[in-house]
Amino acid sequence: MADRKHYFVTVDTQDIREVSLPGSGIEYEIIADHNEIEQLNELFMKKDKNEKKAMSFLAKPFDEWGADDERNAYDDHMMRIFQMLYELGTDDTKTKIYELGIINR
Repeated sequence: MADRKHYFVTVDTQDIREVSLPGSGIEYEIIADHNEIEQLNELFMKKDKNEKKAMSFLAKPFDEWGADDERNAYDDHMMRIFQMLYELGTDDTKTKIYELGIINR
């Protein structure tokens, strides 16, 4: 079994650290191995890609073709990120995410 460590994840800044940095935003503590951290980083990258595509539609307010698809893909990646944080999270993290109202226990 791979070595699992405690990590602190800040979704807004997409930081994944082994040390808590109070004041750096809302942190979610998880217990994960290297592969799980790589999966989380990949989800962050995919979310960024969809975010940039969705933002490009702001420059063309009357040309919405495709915008909903990009927004939906962004939302899907955000949900997958929070689902993964919930699954790997400590009890405190699970409570924080549950209280957001986006995940059912």
